[in-house]
Amino acid sequence: MTDAAMDIWLDSAQYDGETLATLRENLVQAFNLPASQAAVLINGNSHRIKRSCTIEEAEKLVQQFGAWGIDLRVEVIPPGDVDSLNTCAPSKKETAQISTRSTLSLAPHGETIPNLSRDKTTPNVVTDHLHLLAE
Repeated sequence: MTDAAMDIWLDSAQYDGETLATLRENLVQAFNLPASQAAVLINGNSHRIKRSCTIEEAEKLVQQFGAWGIDLRVEVIPPGDVDSLNTCAPSKKETAQISTRSTLSLAPHGETIPNLSRDKTTPNVVTDHLHLLAE
């Protein structure tokens, strides 16, 4: 996995105003960003803050933001996946999320999910209370 590129995303919608104000100041001081650019990064949307970096760079950023109380989302881009490098939104392809708390990954498309009940019985739905209105 060391030769896979990674995109680093900041999802600021989950944080309160005080945390975001502190983050804005940290971004200005640590990365010499203009205050207006730092404000854009914390506007509640998801922003890619680093494109196509190495695992070492990703871990460094995750640790730095983690010290500020901010979890970053790291998307692994498989080698040769050019489409993912050119998109602005996270792809629905295989991704891994690395945060200061845990490492998670998505199963490949079509893979069975362990411990998932395979009961295919159609549920009994009562529709007696429904009716159509004539116009």
